[in-house]
Amino acid sequence: MHLARKDPTTWLTGALFQKALAQYTTDRGLEVEDVHLAVQGNVAQQYASTIYRACVSCRSRGKTETIKLVVKLIASKVNSLADEQTFDTELKVYRDYLPKMDALLADAMPSTFGPRLIYSASEPVPHLILEDLSSQQFVHCGKLLELDDAKIVLVKLAQFHATSYSLTTSSAANTLDALSNGLFKQKPSEGVKFMLENFTIFAEELAQWDGCAQYAERLQRIQATFIERGTAIYSGRGFAFHVLNHGDFHYNNMLFKMDSDRRVKDAIFYDFQLSCWTTPAVDLLYFLYFICNRKTRDAQRDQLIQLYHQEFIRTLDTVGYMGKVPTLLDINCDLQRAGFLEIVLAICFTPFLFADYSQSFNVYGNEEDARAYRRRLYNDPQYREIILPLLPHFLYKGFLD
Repeated sequence: MHLARKDPTTWLTGALFQKALAQYTTDRGLEVEDVHLAVQGNVAQQYASTIYRACVSCRSRGKTETIKLVVKLIASKVNSLADEQTFDTELKVYRDYLPKMDALLADAMPSTFGPRLIYSASEPVPHLILEDLSSQQFVHCGKLLELDDAKIVLVKLAQFHATSYSLTTSSAANTLDALSNGLFKQKPSEGVKFMLENFTIFAEELAQWDGCAQYAERLQRIQATFIERGTAIYSGRGFAFHVLNHGDFHYNNMLFKMDSDRRVKDAIFYDFQLSCWTTPAVDLLYFLYFICNRKTRDAQRDQLIQLYHQEFIRTLDTVGYMGKVPTLLDINCDLQRAGFLEIVLAICFTPFLFADYSQSFNVYGNEEDARAYRRRLYNDPQYREIILPLLPHFLYKGFLD
């Protein structure tokens, strides 16, 4: 879909925002007077999409106001071909799932899981217009969290999972499409090929580390079934229960509300391109690696999983769920069964926590420079400190068999 390479600012016009806001507010007389656009953040880090912030001055029902919006293009400089399934998945989450999930908790916990969808269209390129939550004091955090802050996110995740789980027995279930756009699919995506390449590079580097030959050999053997193992987890076969997973549950894909001491009070999720209906182990493993800092993960892992289960059960009770309730054992067994995903997160993604995105080349690219840089990341002392204790853990759990 080569249209994605067009300069988007030429079609992100006042007329488009007027159409979007008039439709959303049901005010046909709404008039947009001015629009200011800016690219959000570091374009080099926007792997799967490009984000614009829009400040729209408009006149509606006799009042002039400024509305802040976020425009998301499902294409980027790094990944120039928009993935249609990715766009459809994110649109369904914003349009079909989140409003129903928020409504279930509206009386008991007036909180929200994600920004509201204002408008969407697939032409001239797939795009979403969402509310900009920065005006509600939500901000990016940009780092892994200490225990107390991580708990706030975990409680919100348990509510997110539990409300989606309860929807399956409600009348709303008939209107919901099952989502299956997770990280692993039968047909290998560019992302899966990138992960497999990283897995291969790491096994080669590991073979040269003292005392690590047995781990390197096992990882090399796993490569032949890499896609098959990942797909089995994302298909949900053999797991105790299924929920709507965010699918890319990383601190970069959420916004935080902080108190005066810079502690997390609330979190809100966005970027649902990889959302999928499978075991909650997917989001829980992401949570342990890409929300918790290492100290929290190492010392509090079991207690955090128990806290998640307690909040999951409490939320089901709050929304009046009457069906079978998953046990803590169910969740722990699912985490064990999804052990291969834990290896993937630890090996294929964790090194990028230390990446320098200001490099002149694309860190994610296929060029020799990018591959050489990834080899250096694997040999970074910070990464070695994380991965070396995990390798025996993976071995003893049976994840490397």
